[in-house]
Amino acid sequence: MSAWPEELLPHMDTLIEVGEDLWTAGLVATHGGNLSVRWRQGALVTETGAMLGRLSHDHFVAVDSRGRPMNHGPSDRPSSDTAIHLATYARVAEAGAVVHAHPPYAVALSLDWDAITPPNLEGQLFLRRVPVIDVKWETSAEPIAEALATQPLVVTRAHGVYARGATPWDALKLVSILEESATILTLAGRG
Repeated sequence: MSAWPEELLPHMDTLIEVGEDLWTAGLVATHGGNLSVRWRQGALVTETGAMLGRLSHDHFVAVDSRGRPMNHGPSDRPSSDTAIHLATYARVAEAGAVVHAHPPYAVALSLDWDAITPPNLEGQLFLRRVPVIDVKWETSAEPIAEALATQPLVVTRAHGVYARGATPWDALKLVSILEESATILTLAGRG
């Protein structure tokens, strides 16, 4: 019998599907990335080290607004990026989900570029110009949340992307569109 509040189960099921899609599309390595949805005053986040392609209800941690685990599931080790997720929810009222992934072409472009401007129609419609920001690991929450307050997706140099959306599907869509754009730029010799 699950100790999870019934209201969280559909959110977990959605995050499980989004994690599978990220893994299948090659947007995360086996143990890379993390996911969350806003919940009450905090969030439901994947546990640290979770394999997004193989998530189950046991791989989530409900945290309060300070990132402290609540006693619902078997894990009490939320993602090391929990502060970024919570800072984003605190700054962006319409954010209902945050997705962090490591799409290889977008990360490769971030090594030399300060922004990625999609060349394809879909990318231009949904993303326009995506900034690449430099952050120090120990102070990454606020700069990333600040960037996500002005647009739905940001690339952290040589690391990965953070996307926010009303739902996890919205955030996944943006990550996918960015990676498609970055792939096109690279194949066209512009990367």
